[in-house]
Parts: sequence; structure tokens; C-alpha cells
Amino acid sequence: MKKYSKYIFTFVMTCILMFPYFKGFLPIEHDTFFHVSRIEQLSLSIREGNFFPAIYPYENAGYGYGSPLFYSDVFLIVPALLHILGLSLVRCYQMSVFAATWISGLTMFHLAQKITKRKDAAAIATCAYLFSNYHITDIYVRGALGEVFSLAVLPVLLEGLYECLYEKNTRSYTLCIGLTALALCHNLTFLFGVVLCILFFVIRIHAVDQKIFLHMFRNIMIAFLLTLFFTIPMIEQLKAQKMILHYYGTSGNLGRYAMDLWQYFANKTVFGLAGNDIEHDRTMLENVGYFLTFAPLLYIFAKEKKAVITTLCILGYIMILLPSSIIPWENLAAFSIIQFPWRLNTLGILLLSIPASYGVVSLSRKKGISLICILILSIECIYHVLPVTKRTFGMDTNMTWQDVLDGKIVDPYFSAYYVRVELAGGDYLPLYSPDFRGRERRIRDENDADTGISFMEENHCLSFTVNQLHETIRLPLTYYKGYQVYLLQEEKKIPVNTFEDKGMVSIHPKQSGTYICIYGNTKTRKICLGISFITLLLVISNGIVQRYRGKSD
Repeated sequence: MKKYSKYIFTFVMTCILMFPYFKGFLPIEHDTFFHVSRIEQLSLSIREGNFFPAIYPYENAGYGYGSPLFYSDVFLIVPALLHILGLSLVRCYQMSVFAATWISGLTMFHLAQKITKRKDAAAIATCAYLFSNYHITDIYVRGALGEVFSLAVLPVLLEGLYECLYEKNTRSYTLCIGLTALALCHNLTFLFGVVLCILFFVIRIHAVDQKIFLHMFRNIMIAFLLTLFFTIPMIEQLKAQKMILHYYGTSGNLGRYAMDLWQYFANKTVFGLAGNDIEHDRTMLENVGYFLTFAPLLYIFAKEKKAVITTLCILGYIMILLPSSIIPWENLAAFSIIQFPWRLNTLGILLLSIPASYGVVSLSRKKGISLICILILSIECIYHVLPVTKRTFGMDTNMTWQDVLDGKIVDPYFSAYYVRVELAGGDYLPLYSPDFRGRERRIRDENDADTGISFMEENHCLSFTVNQLHETIRLPLTYYKGYQVYLLQEEKKIPVNTFEDKGMVSIHPKQSGTYICIYGNTKTRKICLGISFITLLLVISNGIVQRYRGKSD
């Protein structure tokens, strides 16, 4: 039974955090619709035999959306398959969050036990991590599925750094696993993970010899190759055209989202918005919680100090203090990519969970203090999560995605010029996209007038016949690099150059005839997919060989 104790414990703690989902109702919060839509669209692609789509062709009223090019869907394959097998979208989403949360507990438990050498400290660290205010807000207020996934991976990344830089373990590839998984969970959190790696490397530079350096370099290079299929094509697309994401990245006012002093001490779940310019009772909870704010200070009184825990404590406090409005964030436009300074609390809860737990158990060797601490944290978690059960705006298990698009819950375009329930902030739309509301899908000319050219679509291939030439023809497809247009002539496909014009796939037709348009991936994406696949096969085969040798020895 002891062998499975950590699995049982983390499962129970996950159930405490996730109990509002048990009734089969999914409250709709900031980004919930967007992530439910991703599961729906990926399931449609898998049904058509494509597990790694670049474009979701059915999104945004059929104009298509390239979110898989910018937001990896690898970890949504399992829920998409479950949806194909008949599980409702609501349950698929909820199971994704539940699984990620349980894994978060397991990875933090394993990390804390490895560092502290104490199970009671690991148990407290797990509760502190899972029940932190920031984590609860991510799940129930923001619906930030990418960050929820990344919180399951961050302890793995930190464990990899610990093994390399503190244990000097040159056989482990935990760092590689952490970097790879984090890149496929959430782009911004991956950037935070890279910063974390740099910080720990600089702090421990005195302990890095050639052997350790080369081992870390191997970990990083393997992770780079494994994620090449996603990272390089994403960069290619970002350089191909300006998108709404570019506008957000250069015009955002970080100072508006810095945390005022009162926000550090707020302790009530609020289903509101972010920002320090709105009423307090409408501002969502962004801090890490009282326990992670103050409990790490107990580490000061611990008789036995550990270099790694000291580092975690110092860096953790830096991370939760950096989002403060004392920092002139309004003048730090170079960091606008993070959108919200309080995102740094993601690292804060990771780094402070272990110093907090170690500080508590250092007060006494008796197990009673650990049990009391876990009980208090659990009660506070229930206090924060209980309001979720009173939410009425959401989806039940009988609802389909078509119900959402039909407006059964809300206007699918609400406050946006595109299908907001599918695209959320529309980050990956071309910057100068048209107003999609009520816009009929027509082939248009350079003046956006209907050309009268009819088209047919079959298996994501759009075909049309041009009888009268126009200077420019805009197809009813949102432009992403990789769309290819061919002129059919004497059973040959003659390539025609495509370009972005007002956000649409466009061509300059030189002659009349029948044309077809398909998304065929870019050469870069095809090459990167091949390299990542070969790297994965080599990693698996090497792992099998190493395991066989270990048994032989």
C-alpha cells in the first residue's frame, strides 16, 4: 500500500480541488470556449486522418483558423480521441483538467521528496502547489488550459535542473522531458521555463564542469529537435505576416495589469477581470495565497539549510514581487509579450512550494503538524472553489459544439468581429482581417466586391473556375503561409503564387481556367515534422537499448 500512497494522496487532493466538475456542468470563463473548441476541431481532424493539423478549416464560419500552428494541440489528442469515442465535450475538457491537475500533484510530490528527503514535506508542497490561489484562478476563473497543463510539467523541469546542477547526474534526461513537454503545453510558460534554466545555470555556474555542461547541452538539443515540428513552423508563420498577436505584443500596457498592494492580500475567488483600474470586487484573484506568501519565511528558522531550497526561496519571492505596481511596468514595453506581469506567479508557486513545506516540517518532527497543515490548506481550497458550484453560465454534458455555434448559450460573435467562441482573442488572425460578422463566403476582387465566381469544397480542397480575369482574386480562406493554388491545365497542376491581401488567401490570375486551393504545409513544416519524428524514434530506441543493458548488467 505504501508503494501507491503518493498516487492515492495526490488523487484525493485533486478530487478536493476538482469537485465542482463532478456534477457534469462546465462553467464558461475567460478562455473555456476556446479550449473546448480546440478539442472539437482536433477530433474532426483526427476523424479525417490528420493527428497534427496546421489549420482548423471549419472554424470561424468556414474561413479557417491556424491556431495549431501557434498553440500546440499534442496534449489534446487523448481528449479528442475520447470525444470521437462518444464522450461529451464537457467531460473531455474536465478530464483534461483533472488529469493535468493530478499529474501536477505527482510531479510536485516527486520533486519535493527528492529535494527534502521527507514525505511529509512533499505532501505539504503538493497541497500548497495545487491549492494556491493562482492555480485555482487558472482553472476556474481564466479557463487557462495551457497554463494548467504547464503546471504539471514545471516540477519536471525543475527536477531536471536539480539533477544536473546539484546532484551532478549525467545519466538523467529529466531536463529534456521537462523542456519538451513545456514547449508543447504553453508558449509563454515555456519562455518562463527557459528563464528559469538560465537563472539556475548562472547561480550554479561554479559547479558546472565540462561533463555537466555537455550533458545539459544534449538535453537541450534533444528537446529542441523533438519540438522542431512545432517551434520552427510557428516562427515561420509569425515572420510571414503581421497578426493581431503582433499588435497585442507591441501595444499592451503592462502597467495596467501590475499588482497593487491590496491584490497581494485579497483572498476571495472573484469571477472577474484582470487589471488595477477596475473595482476591487470585480478583480480576479491573481496572488499565490497566504500560505505561499508567508510560510516560506519559516525556512529562516530551519536548523538545517539546503542550498537548493535557499535558492528556491529567494527566486520565489522575487517572482511574486516582480508583478508589483512598484515596478514601472508601463515603461517596460519590451516585455509586452507576457501580456500580464502577474503571469510570473506561475513560477512563484513552483519555487515557493518546497521552501514553505520544508519550513513547516522544520518546526517539529511530529507528523501532527503536517496533517494539520494539509487539513487547513484543504479547507481553504474548498472555501475558494465552493463559489464555482453556483455558476450558471456554462455547458452541460448534452450540449454539442453546434449548440454553441447556434447561439444556444451566447452570441458566438459576442463583442468581436469574428467567431469569438472559437477564436477567443483572435491572436492568430491576420492583423487586417475583414469583419466576419454576416460576411458571406464569396470569391472577391481587390475592391472586396463579389466576383460572382462560384466555388466547391471537398476534402478541404476549394475549386473554382475563372472565366473573366480580375487583377486580384481573394478566396474565402484566412491566409496562412502554406496555402497552395494550382491552375489545372491538360491534367497538369501549374503552381500559382499566393499572397495575403486583407487577411485572405489571394492570387493574381494570369489566365482563365479551373483553379484549386489546398493547404499543403510549408516545406519547413514538412522537414521539421520528419526531423522530430526521426529524433523520437532514436530516443525511444536508445532508451530500449539502455534499459536492456541495465538489466544485463
